[in-house]
Amino acid sequence: MVAYKTGSFQRILKSLEPECRAALVYGPDAGLVAERAAALADAFAGKRKEATEIVRLDEKDLAEDPARLEVELRTIPMFAERKSVRVAAGARLDVPMLKALLEAPLAGALVIEAGALRPDSALRKLFESHKTAAALPSYSDERSASELIDEELDKADLKIDSDTRSYLMTRLGADQALSRAEVAKLALFASGQGRIAPEDIDAIVGDSAEIAVETFVYEVSGGETKEALRQLGRLAAAGTEPSVALSALGRHFTQLHRIASAQAAGVAIEQALRSLRPRPHFKREKAFVADSRRLGAQRLLEALPLIQDAVKRARLNPDLERAVAERLVLALTRRGDARRASNIGES
Repeated sequence: MVAYKTGSFQRILKSLEPECRAALVYGPDAGLVAERAAALADAFAGKRKEATEIVRLDEKDLAEDPARLEVELRTIPMFAERKSVRVAAGARLDVPMLKALLEAPLAGALVIEAGALRPDSALRKLFESHKTAAALPSYSDERSASELIDEELDKADLKIDSDTRSYLMTRLGADQALSRAEVAKLALFASGQGRIAPEDIDAIVGDSAEIAVETFVYEVSGGETKEALRQLGRLAAAGTEPSVALSALGRHFTQLHRIASAQAAGVAIEQALRSLRPRPHFKREKAFVADSRRLGAQRLLEALPLIQDAVKRARLNPDLERAVAERLVLALTRRGDARRASNIGES
């Protein structure tokens, strides 16, 4: 049907054609993708959300029963008027099967959540071209962060001036779901005072766990194997799930790749850095630029699927997520060491 460009997601929701009954939401921010997938499921339900059955499927469900998705989409719900099926994209999600499904009327609406997809992805091409489907890219930007802030503060009847809003945006991470949780926490903290002040942001947004995760991702991109593994152990001891660290690692390497690609295309480094949301903290900026140059756009691009796969495996196998994270650290830092060694040999 259509391949939407990035823009106001609320406007996209309102512009969906009535015959659209399947949507693909994709992008590097898993929190933003999940949030928008939930909004799409609600949009498909319409005004009768309470009369809609929501079915969630993942890689494990499809591995146990390969026909499960087709059964759910073709079966009329027994205890609800309609059905929406949300499924996480993975190796078990068969594109030819999906194409056959979309050719016939479905008993339920379909929402697929995926990571970053290349333009030549078969899944993406199917949803961009099919007459009853839509593909929606999801990337965090300044506008979506501003909309998020407005939504949460409006609920609490709180105001915020432009300078304080800009400051708050610098304190939010790249993960939409985590950012929303931070703004909701801020709204609760400032409840009743009518307006958000910079002091409220300093008091409540961000914590030591966030700083520890940031330290971890920089040790990985810096190729410091021992220190990265030590930081991973410290995070686990402090109660931070390895999957959280892996998701942060994915965001960090995505940002590094954007800068490396921009530099390779001849964009000035300052201009490239200004395009990032959020921009790296000024204390980290020198290391950020150095890592992007040392690793290079191609190696960073090769690393992204490794990180996405590790995030997926960690979520599907919670008992093994620490081992998955450690293995990923070893793979990524070896890549960094190899690049550093080649640079030394050339000098």
